[in-house]
Amino acid sequence: MGQSAAESAVAQRKKMQKRVMAGLHYGMTFPRYCRTFVTLVFLTSATLWACQVPVFRYALERWEPGQYVMRMPDAAKRDLVAASVNVTVETGAAQLELFYPRKLRQSSDQPIWSAPPTEANVKRVLESPVRTELRQRLLAGESAIWVLLECGHAEKDEAAAKTLEGALKAAEAELELPEGVITQEEAANPNSVRKKENADVLQSDLPLKIAFSMLRVSRSDEAEAALIAMLTHIEPDLVDLAEEPMVFPVFGRGRALEPLIGKGIHADNVLEAATYLCGACSCEIKEQNPGIDLLMTADWAPVDNAPKIETVQIVPTAANAPQVEGTPMWMGIAAGVLVMAALLLMKRR
Repeated sequence: MGQSAAESAVAQRKKMQKRVMAGLHYGMTFPRYCRTFVTLVFLTSATLWACQVPVFRYALERWEPGQYVMRMPDAAKRDLVAASVNVTVETGAAQLELFYPRKLRQSSDQPIWSAPPTEANVKRVLESPVRTELRQRLLAGESAIWVLLECGHAEKDEAAAKTLEGALKAAEAELELPEGVITQEEAANPNSVRKKENADVLQSDLPLKIAFSMLRVSRSDEAEAALIAMLTHIEPDLVDLAEEPMVFPVFGRGRALEPLIGKGIHADNVLEAATYLCGACSCEIKEQNPGIDLLMTADWAPVDNAPKIETVQIVPTAANAPQVEGTPMWMGIAAGVLVMAALLLMKRR
């Protein structure tokens, strides 16, 4: 016999409570032995593949943000949209409606946020105080800003903030940048004997460092309503978990990872997410990495205006010159197979 409405509601609540206790959402929740296996696979693949630039920096310099869609009834309001914002404007809607980028798996024909089509609401979609602060910190070279979306219960919010602050300090002290990153100056030096790959070369002179910070957001802040909608629609049931604080790491050009939730906001989970962000970017295709892009008004030219360095292989000519070892193709393919198998296993969990 089928479940009654009451039984179904109880089952759904128990399911959500389990997710809160586990902390990391959906595919990011799996047993420790599986986490260890996946970590080893990614560390191995990072050494086999060319790119040694950490994920947060590779994303900042090379991943273009996805284009949101904003629908409105008045075509005249198109003039409010600057060229430096990742949104496409369409008309024909009765309300102001905001949609995820169409390439996202979360994209649908239902808006993630809607409001009366006033000029103030259009500006609220395009920019907000928190996103301005995010842009400034990212362009200053911070590895990631951990957005704490408060639930409104002071005790829970303060406990989450205290835990997160301590965990971020510990992660900064423990993590190290990958070896093999090449500056623009070194890439242009013809006397260098290191093997050079375009993917290993920094595209800007921004200092490369591990630096984290926290940014708190109140759910009741009307100025951040559009931003909160972007964050809480990453997964379909996050809206139903509003009674718990959530932490979203934001990096690159405003890319947010799936959140840590409630009791899952603890040092181990923070370190795990930070390790991914600061590790070598073994998968350079943005869409194959976790997270979503936020809608932000930002000029990213300061981190994307350097001339691209062509791939160069330094071939020693002297008999006693140091030899450069390449990676056999079969090893790269094998690493790719292992990574895909690990991702499938994560999804099944």
